[in-house]
Amino acid sequence: MKRSLFDPRPWRMWNLVWKKRGNTIHFTMLIGLFFSIAMVIPYTITNRITQFIGWTVFDPKLSIDESIPYIPLLNLAYISYYAYYILIPFFARNETQQKCAIMFSQRLYICTIPVFLIFLLLPVEVDLRMDVKGDDVLTSLLTLVHSVDQPYNAWPSLHVTHSLCVVLSVPLIFNLSKYAHVSLWVAWVLLTISTMTTQQHYLFDVVTGMIYAVTVHQLFIRPVLSDCKAGAYDEAFQQT
Repeated sequence: MKRSLFDPRPWRMWNLVWKKRGNTIHFTMLIGLFFSIAMVIPYTITNRITQFIGWTVFDPKLSIDESIPYIPLLNLAYISYYAYYILIPFFARNETQQKCAIMFSQRLYICTIPVFLIFLLLPVEVDLRMDVKGDDVLTSLLTLVHSVDQPYNAWPSLHVTHSLCVVLSVPLIFNLSKYAHVSLWVAWVLLTISTMTTQQHYLFDVVTGMIYAVTVHQLFIRPVLSDCKAGAYDEAFQQT
């Protein structure tokens, strides 16, 4: 039976990924490739369209946004965001965890579609980048990011939304030690702060990113992960 985009069962396209479950590197790389295509392309398209139109619906900037300083060292935390896409598949060691990694990736993508629509229909421009100055390596790297990523696609912050969805889902899939759990949250807090210190987002973008992440996690991601661990999709995976 043909499965729709919003079908909670695994898509047929995961067939190749599932076949590579015996090789952690290949399994992780294929899921990373999925995100590279499924996230980067629509993100770039919406970013360029909004830049071309050149309009914003409202200005959510607060006085606190202008007072947050640029901190080059936190650029590392900001860039660490891309590792969150492959964090779950990389540490998946058994078939149940690997199934959860695939289902999480699928649901995270589905939950991102409304955000792309917000970027197009309710755009906000972040007017803070003039504070990013310096000739150090980290500043040069951030300047390169800025040259590619125009100051739109602001709210809700995908950096915050996606990373928080990962942090909330990891304990549902893995048995974490207390140290690992705390470290995961500390890394996420630094990443969240970095979205503002890099002058990429307003506080409004961060807060709405948190709200959206918690909402979609509870309604769309957590239930699927629970079903996956209970074996609800075992037959579907056998058919991929």
